[in-house]
Amino acid sequence: MGLTRAQKARKHGGTPAAPEPPRGTRLHQARPGQLRPEPARSSSGLVVGVAMAVSAALWLYVHAWVLPRFGAAAAGGITLPEWMPGGFGQEHAQRLASALGEEGRAQYEAVHRTSGLLAPLLVGLAWLLFVAVNTVSRLRRWALSAVVLGFATVSLAANSAIDAALADPGDGSAVTTASALVTARWVLLVLLLAVTATVTVEVLRRRAGSRAPSD
Repeated sequence: MGLTRAQKARKHGGTPAAPEPPRGTRLHQARPGQLRPEPARSSSGLVVGVAMAVSAALWLYVHAWVLPRFGAAAAGGITLPEWMPGGFGQEHAQRLASALGEEGRAQYEAVHRTSGLLAPLLVGLAWLLFVAVNTVSRLRRWALSAVVLGFATVSLAANSAIDAALADPGDGSAVTTASALVTARWVLLVLLLAVTATVTVEVLRRRAGSRAPSD
C-alpha cells in the first residue's frame, strides 16, 4: 500500500506541503493556510486617470469652446492672444482692446479669473500626480514635475499679463511681456505632451516586462 504525502515527508525528512483547497472552498470551510490573500490592486492609477481626464476636458472646454465663442461675439472675430503661439504685437493689442471695450474686457478678465484659472491649476495637479505615481527615478520625477509646474505657472501668469496689456495697450513693455508668456505657454504645452508620452511609454514597458515569462 502506498504511503501518503505526509508519511513520505516524515520518512525523507521533508516538510509536508499544505494541501491546496478544493475548488469551491468557502472561507469558513478552509483550513488555516489553505487560502492565500490575493495582492490588492492599487486604485491610484484609476484616480490619476480620472483627474487627468477631468482637467484636460476643462482645459479644452475653456480654450476650444469658451474663448473662441467669446472672441467671435465680443471681439468681432479678432484672434484672442491664447490662440497666437507666435505672440502678438502692440497693434494687435490695441485693436483687440478697442473691439472689446470696457464691458468686453471685464468679461474677458472674468473668464481668466474663473475657468481660465481652474483649468491650468487642475492640469498641473493631475499631471503632478501622474508623474509621481508612474516615475521610478527621483531625478526624472523632479525634471518632469518642473515642466508641469512651469506650464501651470506660466499659464496663470499669461492670463494676468494679457489683462494688463489690454487694460493699457499703449504700454509696449506690458504687451511684450504678455506676448512672451503666451509663446512660452505654447512651448510648455508641447513639453507637457512630451512628458505625457514619455511617462506612458515607461509605464507600458514596465508592465510588459513584469508580464514577460521568467527563465
